[in-house]
Amino acid sequence: MTNIYSIIESFGRQFWVEPDKFQDFYNFKLTKSSKNIVKTSSRNFKASYTHQPEKAKIVLFDRVMFYSNDNNVYLGKPLLNDFRIEGSLLPGLRKKSKLVVFKMRAKKAYRRKIGHKVSSRRVRFDNVLRIMSSKNRYDLQVLVKSSKT
Repeated sequence: MTNIYSIIESFGRQFWVEPDKFQDFYNFKLTKSSKNIVKTSSRNFKASYTHQPEKAKIVLFDRVMFYSNDNNVYLGKPLLNDFRIEGSLLPGLRKKSKLVVFKMRAKKAYRRKIGHKVSSRRVRFDNVLRIMSSKNRYDLQVLVKSSKT
């Protein structure tokens, strides 16, 4: 069994990443393309809703802090500039259990209960890439390839 992993920094947090594993990311926003925006006039109040299933999109993480395989260990100070992690954005949103905040002041009859559900996107990590420079050219070398693709 190979022990290949890396640590990336994304969304202000650090994540332990292994090939063929997945991770949930909060506050993961996709930019909407202008093709999908439906323009409606002020007279027309009907909205056309169509369900288009999402395909897995490729996400590239370039803030790699640490990489380790069986033979070598690379440690960034603070980042490794020549490593990239490639992942597939899995379709759909996931909702975590409700986060409840309860405020209370003793003997003052003050009680407040608020909460919300946090939505997240799931990313499966596929490949670990390394940038190899050779004679004014940069090539990506695949260090770890996913077994599922």
